[in-house]
Amino acid sequence: MRLRLSGLCAVLGLAVLSSVVTATPALALPPAITAVGQQDRHPTVALAAPRADSVTVYIASKPDRASDGSFLQENVVESGLLTDSEIQSGRWLDNSQIDPGSYFVMVRASLDFASCVSVDPNTAALVNDPSCADGFSTVVPLTIPTPKTNYTVKTLLLKNIHIAYLTLTANPLGAKVPYQVCWKQPTGKTKTLRKRCVKATLSGYSWSADASDELRISTKGMTRRTKFTWYTRGSTPKVLLSKTITVR
Repeated sequence: MRLRLSGLCAVLGLAVLSSVVTATPALALPPAITAVGQQDRHPTVALAAPRADSVTVYIASKPDRASDGSFLQENVVESGLLTDSEIQSGRWLDNSQIDPGSYFVMVRASLDFASCVSVDPNTAALVNDPSCADGFSTVVPLTIPTPKTNYTVKTLLLKNIHIAYLTLTANPLGAKVPYQVCWKQPTGKTKTLRKRCVKATLSGYSWSADASDELRISTKGMTRRTKFTWYTRGSTPKVLLSKTITVR
């Protein structure tokens, strides 16, 4: 009889332990993004994740999500694990800059197990405190504006061989900008001023750095003081700057 009672107790104990381990916790409160923005291309996020043990911000180029709720890994361009003080203050500033463009932001929180999870004394099921943040937030769009690019020109004249070196610099520049420099030059017997242009491309590779391009132009036949104008090339050309140079 003792053996039977002992076996029954062991079975009951195993059943209770099994229910504690495999029970599904009640749903908790998802974290919330209250605002997104940027400071000089450093993303910022304001959020609410009460009693979370860890919080991670994800920034992706597309809003597509996997079956577990996360962004597709190939689209994630930036992520950051918040410090305890950032979780408490509900504010995060990325220490890295990202390129101008349209992005999508999502937050993932993990609740503090010690303070947010308890065991139901009647069913032995794990129960989450519904005031604790856990899981994924909704996805919020973020726009990083293109910074203003300043253009300058540096000239080097070799008057004895009638050559001018014109160096156009853009700061900052993280894209390719086709451009042309134009001037008016006397041509023909009547010395009629006709527009002449030389085409080139500024190749920028970082929105945190400048880019330069140098043109070598013959100054033969130009008026003593010639006005050069730099334009972007495309369907809607834009004047970048003008400079009058004494070429001889």
